[in-house]
Amino acid sequence: MGFLRQIGILTIIVLSVAGGVRAEESLRYAGATTLQRFFMPEAGLIFTGDTAIKVHIEGGNTGPGISALLKGDIDMAGAGRLLTEAEKKQGLVEHFLGWDVLAIVVHEKNPLNNLTLNQLQGIFSGEITNWQEVGGHANPIVVVTCPKGSGMRSAVKKLILKKKDFLSREIVSAIVAASDQQVSMFPIGITAVSSSMLDADNVKAIKVDGVAPTPANVSAGSYPLTKPLVLVTMGEPQDDLARFVALVKSPQGKAILQEYFVPVE
Repeated sequence: MGFLRQIGILTIIVLSVAGGVRAEESLRYAGATTLQRFFMPEAGLIFTGDTAIKVHIEGGNTGPGISALLKGDIDMAGAGRLLTEAEKKQGLVEHFLGWDVLAIVVHEKNPLNNLTLNQLQGIFSGEITNWQEVGGHANPIVVVTCPKGSGMRSAVKKLILKKKDFLSREIVSAIVAASDQQVSMFPIGITAVSSSMLDADNVKAIKVDGVAPTPANVSAGSYPLTKPLVLVTMGEPQDDLARFVALVKSPQGKAILQEYFVPVE
């Protein structure tokens, strides 16, 4: 019996190597929450329908996604920022998809409907601590920020804070998509989040330097707060991965992206 059992196991191994038992073909994605929620699922379904190759999708923010790609744990990563030179030297290649619109979100009871970039820098750095300093009511400001490693946090640092640091009294949201939920609970709160994720009750997106966060204003170059959306691969994509990248860059892929973001022309 022991000899026959060994023969059976050997047969399974041989069949597996020869293709008799074939593993499911798939591509693996992790990274930017915005792409994970609103773009990759639909693009993945279309790709699977065309090729029978499944696309497994996970979140985890930009930083963890890129780390997983460098380790070889996934096939592609989503990023809410451009790659650094150091990352490019490690063999990573970015495939630019379009723009994500950053909305400045406050509670609907907040009387303000506009803030300047200078005022936002003061708020997110902690130099401005009371709404009265920017024309609002005499209440302290509660700043809700996105988690470390997220493309959203990197965008706030680059576009709003510039050379300044985040205030020490920030409330860090557990996940990017929950920051507007936090503001809905704090009438004196403020956050910066992708307009695609703005779905909490009792909040509103305000203007920045007098310009509303709309796709039309982004395309016109008049809205100042946008961050890139990038698909990242290790080296130039080949075979199935190359087919997927071609899909997301095609008119069909841009049409999917346009539902929530601003695709590259």
